[in-house]
Amino acid sequence: MKGKILVLFLVFVFLFASGCAEEDAGSGTEDSAASEAVVTESQENVPTENVVSDGKEHIVRLEYYNVTRPSELDVLAGDTVSWWSGKRQGTYVLVSEDGLFPDQEMAYSVPYSYTFNTPGTYIFSVKDVPEMNVTIRVS
Repeated sequence: MKGKILVLFLVFVFLFASGCAEEDAGSGTEDSAASEAVVTESQENVPTENVVSDGKEHIVRLEYYNVTRPSELDVLAGDTVSWWSGKRQGTYVLVSEDGLFPDQEMAYSVPYSYTFNTPGTYIFSVKDVPEMNVTIRVS
C-alpha cells in the first residue's frame, strides 16, 4: 500500500513540476493545453524577409487519434507557428498543401516552426492521415 501511495505522490509531483516549467517558459500561445517541452524556433526554416509584426508564436499539436489542435488558427503576418508531434513511436509527415515548405518528418517533441509573412489562407495536413489537418489564416 505504501508503494502505491509513493508512486501516486511522485506522479503528482512530476505533473506539478511540468506545469510550472511551462509557465516559466512563457511560450505566449493561446492554446491552453500543456506543452511537453519548451518551444524553440528552428532558425534554418524560418524566412525573415518582409516580417510585418513583432511575431507571436502559436502551437499546433499533432496528436494521437487523428486529432490536430487547433484545427483552425488565425495569425498575423510575422507570427510563427510551431507544429509538435505527440506520437511517441514513429513519426508524422507534415505537408504544406500550398508548398510553403518541403514535407517535414515530425518526431516526438521536436517542433517544426514556420514564420508566416504573406497574408492568405493555408492548409496543412499529415501524410496518410487526411483527417489530421489545420487551416491557418494569416492577416
